[in-house]
Amino acid sequence: MKDTRVLVTGGAGFLGAAVVRELREAGAEVRVLARASEALDNLDGIGNLEIVRGDVRSPEDCARAVADRDAVFHLAAIYRDYMADPSPMYEVNLRGTFNMLEAARRAEVQTVVYTASIVALGRPPVGKLGDERSAYNAWDVDFPYSRSKHLSMWLAEDFARWGLDVRVVCPGMVFGPGDIGPTPSGQLVINVARGETPAYTDGGCSYVDVRDVARVHRLVLERGAPGERYLATAHNLSNKDFFQTIARIAGTGQRFPWIPTRVARGYIRLLAAIAIRRGQDPLLSPAMFDYSCRPPYFDNRRSIEELGASYRPIEETIEDAIAYFRGRGML
Repeated sequence: MKDTRVLVTGGAGFLGAAVVRELREAGAEVRVLARASEALDNLDGIGNLEIVRGDVRSPEDCARAVADRDAVFHLAAIYRDYMADPSPMYEVNLRGTFNMLEAARRAEVQTVVYTASIVALGRPPVGKLGDERSAYNAWDVDFPYSRSKHLSMWLAEDFARWGLDVRVVCPGMVFGPGDIGPTPSGQLVINVARGETPAYTDGGCSYVDVRDVARVHRLVLERGAPGERYLATAHNLSNKDFFQTIARIAGTGQRFPWIPTRVARGYIRLLAAIAIRRGQDPLLSPAMFDYSCRPPYFDNRRSIEELGASYRPIEETIEDAIAYFRGRGML
């Protein structure tokens, strides 16, 4: 890794900044592509970075950013669970991916590590674990983030079939310290820690620490194989278990009653409709709720056995996330 010249798109974001920090600690020479008006707070304390301002929707900006790079980590994406008009999400997540990969191909970049998501994969049957080859099956849920990441992953794998060395990382629901935004994942932790989540319903998700995902990105570059997918996730938890762990660590002592899915769905849709009428984003979008009713639980053995990845206890991640949010006055 030492002296490897890399570009990180989305490097000023939550996960992107963690990847930048991981690469710098490994000795890489890092260039970050950030939007013109994007704050760089996430990169505070990381020395010897080159910042290039640009937009992945611009082929010219992509070509300028990849010049003289050995590897590209493409993380730039819009991660939102609700957008009144999701067109910008598709434009960034799809067209931006094409522009960056085409620029990398033309510049003869050696390797591209593309960041997808577990929501780009299929949700396994209840009681089963999915893996890197789980076929996508959420077409019935109007969840633009999931669809855009699935389609852009296909696009990245097309470039791999055309001869570009592209490797794919599929993180679980990422959270932890450093989530300035916050992302939907971080907002969920804040909501539960504030006592704004009154109950739980059936469903769950696969969670992972942002620092562990960053390490998997580095390992995929060092040890991964061209054209392959690697899951970066750690903890398959029901909604009840996740909420109660956050409440316990936050010290609220809150207990969460169970409510039927149909009741919760109606409640969430009502709250979302009220928020939208007020010009606000819903605390939880109906689409994300519907998606998580069938828990996307996954098996991370490939990242452990083939890459040497390791994952910290979820209690440590929650403690660090809550401490971070409190320190910034967000909680």
